[in-house]
Amino acid sequence: MKKLMGFVFFFLLLAIPVCVVAQAAGGSDAPDKADVVKFLDLMHARAQMEQVLSGMVKQMKSGAEDTFKQKVPDATPEQLAKVDKLFDTMFAALPMDDLLNAIVPIYQKHLTKADLAAVTAFYSSPAGQKILKELPAIMSESMQAGGEIGQKALAAKSEELDRQLADLARESKKQ
Repeated sequence: MKKLMGFVFFFLLLAIPVCVVAQAAGGSDAPDKADVVKFLDLMHARAQMEQVLSGMVKQMKSGAEDTFKQKVPDATPEQLAKVDKLFDTMFAALPMDDLLNAIVPIYQKHLTKADLAAVTAFYSSPAGQKILKELPAIMSESMQAGGEIGQKALAAKSEELDRQLADLARESKKQ
């Protein structure tokens, strides 16, 4: 469940620039791939995705450590290090180029060439550059806040969820 929440936050944060500027493109005036790639470069999309991924891994590690500590209350530092290592290697080989290439057609679908030119002009301005400079910290802090809220909500509902799952399992066995 915590992994799912992390992925949801990841894709919501990745979609922020799209949601800010998205309009139905319609017609054949969609931007070409080079225009979108130029925009993604201007947006530092790769660095943002890596930042989001790093924050997501950090949240997942924290959740996994907490879960492990619940199951093994006297966990050693070595055991906790092994838990951390699982997450260090899990996302190490994520193909960033594939992820970036996958979002190009999404921008092409939702933006016209004129939309993309206007947004590019904005992000090239001092105000746009300020947003780009601060966005990684905003995303990281947002993920931290969202992760904490998600963990609290999950902890509050965890006992109820466990009970409901146990009830479903009992019903399943009866049938």
